[in-house]
Amino acid sequence: MAYVGPAQRRQGVYCREHWETVGYPLLNSRYHYMVRDVFVEGTLIETYQARTNVEREVAYIFEIPPEASVIGFRAQVGSTVVEAIVDEKAEADKKYQAAKTAGVQAWKLDKVNEEVFQISLGAVSPNSTIEVRVTYVYVISSDTIEDSARLTIPAGLAARPGAGPASVTTVPTAPTGSDAVIITVGIEVDRSEMIFDLNCLTHHASITNGFSDNSFKTRSPVEKRRDYKQWKSYVEFTSSAFLKHHFVLSWTVPRIDQARCLVEQLSPPLPGQSPTLALALTLVSNLSLRVEEHEYLFLVDYSGSMAGSRIKTANNVVETMLNKLPSYTGSTFNIYNFNTSAWSAVPGGKSIVYDKKNVSAAVSNFQVNATGGTNIDAALTKVLSERDTSKRRCSVIVITDGLDWGVTAAMRTVQQHAAAAAGQSKLLRVFVMGLGNDVSRGMCEGLARAGAGATAYISETELQDRDHFKDKAETLVRAINYAPVRVRSIDWHVDPAPAKTGGGGGGGPGDGQNQGSRPKPNDAELGAVAKGDNLPPPKAIQQAPLPGTMFWAIRSYWYAIVDGASKDSTVTINYDVPGSGSAKQTIEVGKTFESNGRLIHSLAAHALIQTFEQKLLTQTSQTDKYWTEAEIVRLGKKYSLASSQTSFVATMNGTGKMTYTAGNATRANQSLLSAVPVDNNSSLDFVSTQASSPAAPAAAPQAKLFSMASMAQDAEPFATRMAVPQPHFIDEADADAGDAAPGAAAPGAGPDNLSAIISAQSGNGAFDSATIERVVFPSTGVPAIPAFISSLDGRDSVKEQIWLAVCAMAYFRQKEAGREREWSGARDKAGEFVKTTLCCVFGVDAGRSEEILTNSLDDAEGYF
Repeated sequence: MAYVGPAQRRQGVYCREHWETVGYPLLNSRYHYMVRDVFVEGTLIETYQARTNVEREVAYIFEIPPEASVIGFRAQVGSTVVEAIVDEKAEADKKYQAAKTAGVQAWKLDKVNEEVFQISLGAVSPNSTIEVRVTYVYVISSDTIEDSARLTIPAGLAARPGAGPASVTTVPTAPTGSDAVIITVGIEVDRSEMIFDLNCLTHHASITNGFSDNSFKTRSPVEKRRDYKQWKSYVEFTSSAFLKHHFVLSWTVPRIDQARCLVEQLSPPLPGQSPTLALALTLVSNLSLRVEEHEYLFLVDYSGSMAGSRIKTANNVVETMLNKLPSYTGSTFNIYNFNTSAWSAVPGGKSIVYDKKNVSAAVSNFQVNATGGTNIDAALTKVLSERDTSKRRCSVIVITDGLDWGVTAAMRTVQQHAAAAAGQSKLLRVFVMGLGNDVSRGMCEGLARAGAGATAYISETELQDRDHFKDKAETLVRAINYAPVRVRSIDWHVDPAPAKTGGGGGGGPGDGQNQGSRPKPNDAELGAVAKGDNLPPPKAIQQAPLPGTMFWAIRSYWYAIVDGASKDSTVTINYDVPGSGSAKQTIEVGKTFESNGRLIHSLAAHALIQTFEQKLLTQTSQTDKYWTEAEIVRLGKKYSLASSQTSFVATMNGTGKMTYTAGNATRANQSLLSAVPVDNNSSLDFVSTQASSPAAPAAAPQAKLFSMASMAQDAEPFATRMAVPQPHFIDEADADAGDAAPGAAAPGAGPDNLSAIISAQSGNGAFDSATIERVVFPSTGVPAIPAFISSLDGRDSVKEQIWLAVCAMAYFRQKEAGREREWSGARDKAGEFVKTTLCCVFGVDAGRSEEILTNSLDDAEGYF
């Protein structure tokens, strides 16, 4: 991914001593991608050569698409091939340090941020060849236009402000040749559909329809016609020079934006465990948002990287959108520019009335000079703190080339303001328009995800195309006008396995009864265990995101990992449209049962990890942080994923897998591999390892990371045209007659469930979380804490106790209304617990605590 051109790159192999790439040229890059429906498997293979006369320690820095999960890493240095396993960061560091002390080879991969990873390749011998192979999976992004897909293959790390993966900007050099870069992309969609408008937006690539690999090259015309499939396409690009820009493809597929659910059984199963199911549900909002008073805030990047055609396009996008936004009495707008700071371009600095006169005046004041650095977090902080909080709706439209490493802080800022607005029944969203080929999709989509908005992109070659950027601006306006849809619950229609018990030897025969002799403790359950292994067994249904989460105009994906079996061929989604005043609505989506593999499990585990990593952003208690990190570690180790808390690690004395290939050098002459852990602001201070005779490699077998047959081979017809069709309103009388929400108790179980909940209430009015989840939400898990509570400043564990009490109160009223005499005391005690905790722990006054309780109770009742 090295790049020779005017924009400097940081990607490649570096000598740690000087952080220079001189002497380690990139020989070739290979990108092999396979896209099935919206799921992508990508493999990057790059070959470097050490053209030095001394042995030096080097490290490799590389970029992957945002949202991708690295599921495999292999490095070959000389004739030594290293395949790593995943472990908790601190434990991986211990194994490395132990190997270093023993004079044994060691190797380690760390995640820098959502897009950048780094690996040490050890002390590389002169003239040795280095081959690095990275495998990752992810879900392809929407191009905002309906039924569209956009594939971006990162070509390197463009220079951008902030703490990046390396402290020195360098240009990896490389010889040119007939095969310096090779990119292949196979595309397969549902067999009943066709691929349209497949184009490469950045390079002159060869596109062949009817095949998803290069097998057509050896076929005769008759054979090509016989084997031609309208649901397959193949793209190939070969270059004698290294890439100057990201490689971008876009295409459309009819009904790719419809709701669907793919089901996969884990194969091979995890050692000692029964196979689990992973489900991937695709949803898209297609409901129009009712027009009402709105504040529109534009935030335009005026940093130096935006100079020229980018800033002109940004101004044109603002002008186009200002002429297309919904007009409603009282609506206002403001335009902010930013580089390292932000300022309003509107006279007086305050938002002004949205009318033709003010729009014309604002457009006439557009500037074209772009200079300075970038600080997106400071800009968003200023804009969000100055918004008009009296408006029920506010949309922030960020227009940027996305070159800023400070996205984590910016996401936290957006989340905090959006949650605070939701806590006051206000709607605050963030939309992002990314400009240029080097735009950081990780930054753009991270901000849109934090602000529950959408993204759109305009590539470098399209910046001069007025019709194109006008079309993209209009599609972003339409995205702003789509209604927010809140998923109340998802019934995956599965039979969960019985809950597993953890620790202590409980749950065996005669548990709770005095035995004739004292049973011996289970040695396997004694003693301290590693972080991530010290958690109780996971839930039978692990879902991400949680029920109660909203999704918007962009395609959103909901995942579940289920320890159990599928009951039928559908999934039921209960949802509502906040602020619409309408009843709960429901749709059913058909399941498509895929071949066995690990792809969807990897994506589901990555989604679960993301929910925990986002939770870490708002946690202040070190205890809460520890247990959240432990959840990430468990998922990372279980499904072989690199994350903020896990790393790939291999040593020559038994961690990972080490093999040798045929070559002139003997094992004793092979260079040693080493690395040390780093944090998210790494200076990459690697140290070297020396040893004269490495230990024999471990030969432990390694399970294949994942396998997946063509998604189209056994595909069933999709059951629903769109994610949210014409609203189907549930009649309350029908609901009472048995059309209950997924979390409701089964008929006839009421008395037992009610007594179980009441008995789970403690003296202060709080409830046992395990009982609430098991009895009240057996299929879906406890919904996400609503913003009325989550936006409070304090410990998350206390907020969870408040929410559980509110859910219990809602359950009493909605599911056990005829037995009020039995639960009224428990309800009153729970209400007092909520209000007292709000007042005493969070400092909320009595009036506000009553309002929070009422709003949260209304929210909770929507789940029944």
